[in-house]
Amino acid sequence: MPEVVRPYRGVSAEDRRRQRRNQLLEAGLDVVGEVGVAETTVDLVCRRAGLSKRYFYESFADRETLLTAVLTGVFEAVRAALETALEDAPASAEERMTRLVTATVEAIATDPRVSRLWVEANHQPVLEQRRGEAYTEFADLLVSLLLPGHEDDPDARTAFVLVVAGTTEVLRRWLAAGSPGTTASIVDVLRRVGLAVTSEFG
Repeated sequence: MPEVVRPYRGVSAEDRRRQRRNQLLEAGLDVVGEVGVAETTVDLVCRRAGLSKRYFYESFADRETLLTAVLTGVFEAVRAALETALEDAPASAEERMTRLVTATVEAIATDPRVSRLWVEANHQPVLEQRRGEAYTEFADLLVSLLLPGHEDDPDARTAFVLVVAGTTEVLRRWLAAGSPGTTASIVDVLRRVGLAVTSEFG
């Protein structure tokens, strides 16, 4: 007969696994923030999470799988920030673009752990691959948010892949240099580029 896994203190086995996974993800981001992507190890993450390796391998195959999941979590947070930024937004293309760029910069730059991961992700092949996938995901999102009706336009999608990839690299360099200047200045540059591309298709 299959083993029956009973709730522990009212928490199901599945919920406990989910909690442990979230602990490990948060610990992974903490460790990246402290020692960097290259020096992040399973041992350090488990120690920070207060969990044994047994629980690590319950959720992740290896450190690369964990780091990819951590980066994916950052992308999900950025996506949520973008969607929230346009709630009740004016119809003005300039205001919408300003909100989107500001939300992007704030989501990445306000948490030092996220900033370090953003800067160092391209040093790890699996993270660079995941970031490349995200270019397409975010390009599709931006087309749907800024150019409704153009979702099937391959030129619009290609143009926004360029915007997303360029923005990613600009922010990486800006953060790596210690965020010189003001946030407003980097937002303004990215806003103007985004508006120029949008106007070509809008």
